[in-house]
Amino acid sequence: MFKVFFGGSFDPVHIGHLIVARDVLEQLRAESIVFIPAFQSPLKEPHVATPKERLEMLSLAVEQEKGFEVSSLEIERGGTSYTVDTAQELFNALGERPTFLVGADSIMTLHLWKDPQKLTKIAKFVIADRYAKAQEVRSYMSSAFPNLKEGEDYMILSTRNIDVSSTEIRKRIREGRSIKWLVPERVEKYILQKGIYIRER
Repeated sequence: MFKVFFGGSFDPVHIGHLIVARDVLEQLRAESIVFIPAFQSPLKEPHVATPKERLEMLSLAVEQEKGFEVSSLEIERGGTSYTVDTAQELFNALGERPTFLVGADSIMTLHLWKDPQKLTKIAKFVIADRYAKAQEVRSYMSSAFPNLKEGEDYMILSTRNIDVSSTEIRKRIREGRSIKWLVPERVEKYILQKGIYIRER
């Protein structure tokens, strides 16, 4: 049994994140999916919710879900959250290459990530293909990272496409519209009680 690590902004976590994670957990029969909220994602604008708030929302979202965990590793480390740094920490702790869950669109920017050659040596990837982009991903990987082998260094899994985004949720809150069913009920209550996303910071 092995764990799959799922990094991201989670600003906020929503049902799309959770359903993809559940699909991957079941298809791989993994021990657990470990959500790792970034302190600051390198390829994104500054997050709206604080690191503590995003960590708390994730904890509320998964606290009663078997097979889901949350790690504060990147938040405790602070600074820009580079996957290669997280992979190195996990590699040192586990004594083997950690497996990261990444979306098909994100993996096709892998050449832009910090130290991608080192990262691909110390980590493996599960690529969630929500938009039937498997051939596109294979073409990209064979061109950008010809040394990596499908089935060994990365695998592509077809997952459901839930058309929800954190950007849309933040916009709905600013406009005073409902986010019911887009996020877990506990997360919705937390956001509304705290007044998060009422205005972009």
